[in-house]
Amino acid sequence: MTGNSTTRTMSTNREMILTIVTGGIVLALSFVLSNIKLFELPNGGTVTPASILPVVVFAMAFGPGWGFVVALILSVLQLIGGYLVTPFQILLDYTLGYTAYGLIGFAAQPASERLRIRNPLKRFLNAGIIKAVLFTIAAYLVRWFCSVLSGVIFYAEYAPEGMNPWIYSMTYNGSFLALDLAVLIPIMIVLYVVLKRAYK
Repeated sequence: MTGNSTTRTMSTNREMILTIVTGGIVLALSFVLSNIKLFELPNGGTVTPASILPVVVFAMAFGPGWGFVVALILSVLQLIGGYLVTPFQILLDYTLGYTAYGLIGFAAQPASERLRIRNPLKRFLNAGIIKAVLFTIAAYLVRWFCSVLSGVIFYAEYAPEGMNPWIYSMTYNGSFLALDLAVLIPIMIVLYVVLKRAYK
């Protein structure tokens, strides 16, 4: 019994170390990529070179719990140089908006299956690209919804005269998020294919 307990403790410690180290690398990569702006709208909103991809891989490797933790920390990092108006706007645009990426973790394999695999990239591969794409789109939709609410509440004055603030916010926020997603998904698929071949 003692031997089994020791083995479980070592396994748990190893998983914790792997999670923390991988999470740190993922946050650094995402933050750096988020500061490389392919396109930026005047009132906020940018298109990046797949800055959310490291979070996608992490969430699918470690599940929704840790996925939400890393996404939340990323939301705090995004406050650096962000558009900050009020605490509620920060909650919508950053805290809830970016933390929504943790939803991608629900595409991960069950813990009992993924914990048998030590390599996070192999965990990502085993979960499957279709689930990765679908849950990533779902996460972007939640972020879009948060941004739309923020736009209606705090940026309605920027809507063109005679244009409904809801339509303006939906269009404005949808434009850059759709482009960001359009950049992310093909790169995600290419990464998946490359890794699949590499681990054959």
